[in-house]
Amino acid sequence: MAYVLVMGGLALSVSFTLGWVLWRASLWAWGRVAGPPARRQVQPRARARKAPAARKAHAKPSAKPAPRGPWGLTCWLARRHFALPLASLALILYGLTRVVEFGMTQRPLSPPVGYHRLVDGLGWLAAGLLALALLNLLARWRCREK
Repeated sequence: MAYVLVMGGLALSVSFTLGWVLWRASLWAWGRVAGPPARRQVQPRARARKAPAARKAHAKPSAKPAPRGPWGLTCWLARRHFALPLASLALILYGLTRVVEFGMTQRPLSPPVGYHRLVDGLGWLAAGLLALALLNLLARWRCREK
C-alpha cells in the first residue's frame, strides 16, 4: 500500500509538472505568434510652465525624499508565477509521504534506509518553496501597477 501511495504521488507530481511546463510553453508560443496585445494610446497632456530658475533656488527643500521604484530583482521575481504552484505541490507530496511514513512505522517490518531522509528533504524543499512563494507574492504587491 505504501508503494502505491509513494509511486502514485511521484507519478502525480511528474504529470503535473510536465502539464504545467506544456501549458506555460504553449502560452509563450501563442504570445510570440499573436504578437503583443494592443495597448491603449495615451494622449500627452499640456505641461504647465515651469518656474524660472531664480525662484527655484530660493525654494525650501522638502523633508521627504521622492519615492523610489522597486529594484530590478523584485520586478523580475514579480513576473515569475512558478513558486506558488510548485510550493503547493511539494506541500501535498510532503503530507502524503509523512502519512506513508507513519503507516510504515506501524507495521512490523522496518522502512527502507533512506526513506526518513527523503521525507525530511522533501519537507525542507516544501518549506523553501513556500518561502519563495511568499517572496513572490510580496514582489507582486510591490510591483503592482498604479
